[in-house]
Amino acid sequence: PPPAMTVRILLVNLPHKERIQRRWVASYYAPNFLLPPLELLSLAAALRPVADVRLVDAIAEGLDAAAVVDRFVRWAPDLVVALTGFSVLADDLAALAAIRDGLPGSRSVVFGHLPTAEPSYFARHPAVDLVVRGEPEGPLIDLCAAPGAPHTVAGLAFDDVLTPARPRCLNLDRLPPPDHRLVDLRRYREPFQPGPIGVLESARGCPYSCAFCVRAYGRQVVAHSVPWILAAIDDLQAAGVRHLRFLDDTFTADRARVLELCDGLRVHHPGLTWTALTRADRIDAGVALALKGAGCQRLYVGVESADPDVLRRWGKGETLPQIEAGCRAARAAGIELSGFFVVGAEGETPADAGRTADLASRLGLDFV
Repeated sequence: PPPAMTVRILLVNLPHKERIQRRWVASYYAPNFLLPPLELLSLAAALRPVADVRLVDAIAEGLDAAAVVDRFVRWAPDLVVALTGFSVLADDLAALAAIRDGLPGSRSVVFGHLPTAEPSYFARHPAVDLVVRGEPEGPLIDLCAAPGAPHTVAGLAFDDVLTPARPRCLNLDRLPPPDHRLVDLRRYREPFQPGPIGVLESARGCPYSCAFCVRAYGRQVVAHSVPWILAAIDDLQAAGVRHLRFLDDTFTADRARVLELCDGLRVHHPGLTWTALTRADRIDAGVALALKGAGCQRLYVGVESADPDVLRRWGKGETLPQIEAGCRAARAAGIELSGFFVVGAEGETPADAGRTADLASRLGLDFV
């Protein structure tokens, strides 16, 4: 247990009138699915040795800001920490201000892609007291040791202060797995998959340079070891998880590593089902068969467009033949495929969009 005088931290998946899924890399409306809040669950586990931590998922529970305040006003948190969204940013900051102002003595803290990219904007915003830049674990752990001296903590911004940048964590195995005991797993689901569902990130970062995409903490890929992942799944299953979504930016980016992981999953977790996001050009027959044999039920792949010029302009770095070959390999192995597409690119005509629709049909996708 933390010491009696420790910092009290409330992690909040902020309320919204719509059902919102927030991630470091994106936020989007999720009327027919909802995943556990990975970044908050991971941060809670990392902070527990140095802080008294509580977590509330206002989206999953259908709470508004007043209900969050009512639940925690007697506990009196010192910090209210939230991951901000993208198109819902204004609503998020308004909700954060309402929660902070309803909890006297608390300070608001934001982290995520936008606070990292534009820390000065957030540091000057009246709803925000502290900004965490980059991976949140290190700065917040250090802040717990010096709550009255944020200027000594690397990776923060506040008022007109920008403390030195903090390097990426290069040994992710030092971090504990996300603590799924902090949420009611019955509130989460992935379409047409069994539950209860958990989430895990086996690596952070993405080596590709797609112009439209946000990468989780950058282009440098830093991966957990396979033994850490297998032990983390033990922990998740002990918390009630029976189905897993890997939330890596590109799950099969490293072929040798994913084959090693599949071997471990097949041996140590033979009953586990799971899904993941990757690129079609990082799927071949050998990888697809290994994924399926290890419990993979579905892959999400970004196809985007049937126009080679659009793919080049967007820096996708893969060709239509590569996309088609990867999808064929996954389908032949018996893995469901869900394809992401973007229509309305600059210069795209209705005829171009029609060719993209034809491609979606030709790939034999289960979901578009």
